[in-house]
Amino acid sequence: MANVFQEKLTRASKRNDSLLCIGLDPDPSLMPVEDVFEFNRVIIEATADLVCAYKPNLAFYEALGLPGLEALQRTLEHIPKDIPTIGDAKRGDIGSTAQAYAKAMFQGWGFDAVTVNPYLGHDAVEPFLEY
Repeated sequence: MANVFQEKLTRASKRNDSLLCIGLDPDPSLMPVEDVFEFNRVIIEATADLVCAYKPNLAFYEALGLPGLEALQRTLEHIPKDIPTIGDAKRGDIGSTAQAYAKAMFQGWGFDAVTVNPYLGHDAVEPFLEY
């Protein structure tokens, strides 16, 4: 699957002549609006022709509970399909937990790539590499 991500990233980078990855890290205390999706929508629409990827940081969405996860889902649906998404999750665990995290990031959320924490070694990273 890494080749699929690399190809998508390369196409977006060449099309937009860009290596810019925009982090979507909505902190309500710093935002000019309360609606996280609306905040992201404006950013995406203003930058879709300038970026090679978007990287939502899951911590900001998870901190808002279900409304935050709903905003994340709407945000991912709004990102053009030809621009890669990187789930900034920094996940790192072992065994079935790592497998569940990997499945959630790639199958559940549909990210093209994910950040991981390799502190626990190969077992923590391996399930993500399978995608």
